[in-house]
Amino acid sequence: MGDGSVRPTYSRHAWPKNRINAAQADLRVLMMPGTGYNCDRPLLYYAATALVENGWYADRLDVNANLSKTPAPQIFAMLSGAVDEWLTQVQHDAEQAGRAMPRTLVVAKSLSTFIQPHVASIGVPMALLTPVFSPADFDPAHSVIPVPGDADFHVGSAPEPLICAGTADPLYNGDRARRLSGLIHEYADANHSIEVPGDWQRSMTYLHDVTQAVVDYARTIARYTR
Repeated sequence: MGDGSVRPTYSRHAWPKNRINAAQADLRVLMMPGTGYNCDRPLLYYAATALVENGWYADRLDVNANLSKTPAPQIFAMLSGAVDEWLTQVQHDAEQAGRAMPRTLVVAKSLSTFIQPHVASIGVPMALLTPVFSPADFDPAHSVIPVPGDADFHVGSAPEPLICAGTADPLYNGDRARRLSGLIHEYADANHSIEVPGDWQRSMTYLHDVTQAVVDYARTIARYTR
């Protein structure tokens, strides 16, 4: 790339346990990972599994990107482009099947939550799992999701996002989260994976709650279209 940075890449695949094919789907969801937290990890795996069981057709994104190695704008542009490409494919699948554009949803973890402004601008509802409202030490740009009151915040056309995060997550800021959305699930003592180290029972309870929150949000926003 000429500047010593590493080019970020991604690939998209159908969720292997979909119960219908893309041409039949009226509901489509894209699962987007964090850095080192792919779609096989609990928060994303169980959210996708539950959505599939509730009639959604899921696609997953696999991402190779790291804010410590690549400038943030390049990563965010790549992730935004991935969503645009997915929506184009969703539209194509519907047209080929002679069906209306499905209702769409994005479920994102950590790194992928940075593109909430882009997803909101194109009218797609989004569930934010451990969104970044406080800058990471390893990010030279000190990136955070913009919220109302920030100079770079712009109102989108999507419904307010779902936010799920742990209170012990150093990348979470509850005050900023509440400026962006009223749909917030906070988990006491939970880290950036919404787990409580040394307390598997509470971690499992939180996992169940996050999964249910995503399912409930998906039901609520199903009336919205792109």
